[in-house]
Amino acid sequence: MRFRHIAFLVLLSYANCLVSAQTPPVWVTEGALLNASSGSFEVPLEVMATKMYVEVEIGNTPRRFVIDTGSPSMIDSAIVDELGLQVVGTNKGRDAHGAIVETEVVQTDLRIGGMSVERVSMMVADFSSSAATNTFIDDGVLGSDLLPLGAWQLDLRDSVLRFNTDVDALPNIKNAKQLTLYQFGYPNMPIFDVRFAKKARSKAMLDTGSPTLFTISSQDLAGAEKASGVGRAVYGYGSPGSSLGGQAPNSELLQVELKNLSIDKLKLGPVVAVGRDLSPSLIGAKILEHFIVTLDSRSEIAYFTAYSEGIVVEPSFGFSLAYDNGISVAAVWDGSPAKAAGLRVGLELISINGEKVEYSRQGILRAVRAMEGEEIELAWDGGSAKLTRQRLFPAE
Repeated sequence: MRFRHIAFLVLLSYANCLVSAQTPPVWVTEGALLNASSGSFEVPLEVMATKMYVEVEIGNTPRRFVIDTGSPSMIDSAIVDELGLQVVGTNKGRDAHGAIVETEVVQTDLRIGGMSVERVSMMVADFSSSAATNTFIDDGVLGSDLLPLGAWQLDLRDSVLRFNTDVDALPNIKNAKQLTLYQFGYPNMPIFDVRFAKKARSKAMLDTGSPTLFTISSQDLAGAEKASGVGRAVYGYGSPGSSLGGQAPNSELLQVELKNLSIDKLKLGPVVAVGRDLSPSLIGAKILEHFIVTLDSRSEIAYFTAYSEGIVVEPSFGFSLAYDNGISVAAVWDGSPAKAAGLRVGLELISINGEKVEYSRQGILRAVRAMEGEEIELAWDGGSAKLTRQRLFPAE
């Protein structure tokens, strides 16, 4: 299964999430818990763009949750009202673009694949009030705070999510590359050693809420450049995407070639990375196109099992979409088909592939599917264009 890079980017990510109290509150220290000494399940993964969804039962009702290892668990406020869940605290953190966000916290029991998990702490957000968050997030988020329960396996080759309290009982482990897995307290986000060059090392977070293969922080980029680990660069302009704090402001955007990226002992070779001002750097969802990833927090080991031919830089239309009371152009990259066709940031689209643009769940889904194609036709007030994908970094 291959993801298309659709850069509405991280709709929901608590990179650099901080619990506001110095002493961890009870809702952090007491949950989440399995209601048995062991457990396992295997459930289907639904994929849309770079988002992965599973069915979760809360209040005896099936819900659709997105999996995001770069976020704490979250739940739609409408479900909180429906079930009468009590607020047990508040949390303040930074979203993916640095905005400070404060949320209420509730606790609830859930079932996934027949396995019960008790007292799961969840941040409350109003996902259902926006067509965009209702489409991309739906009912909530299964976040990184659940990782310590056991071993979690993300397998896009077979489109399944597996869990087992005994990692050795999972498939795809025997011939996997074993990497050191770090976690630095709540919400237990998975952190890895990364290397950009012999004298350029850092750490990066596995964030399945990020749609790229790798996003490099400005601090890491400076170190990689100093160590001659960076090749060509492509610039763009626009918003890097949306997060819980809203649409990020427009700015200069950057993609760079990393000549020899490694995640711990796993050598990826040359890859294209998107620039990011904030730390940490992010290992994004597209890594799952190439590796079945198993995260075993208890043993502090991650297992990466290769299943594709290798990392290939995909061609691109060279633009991304914003979903904010309409569908518009969020960002445009230099030297791209979009730039050549005259697309500009903020341009409101009136049709995509001949269908009228609608700011609704179905309208957004149509736009997402159109962005996954090899060609796309766009129309706006006073103009139109037909774009074909091409590489932003042509082979040298």
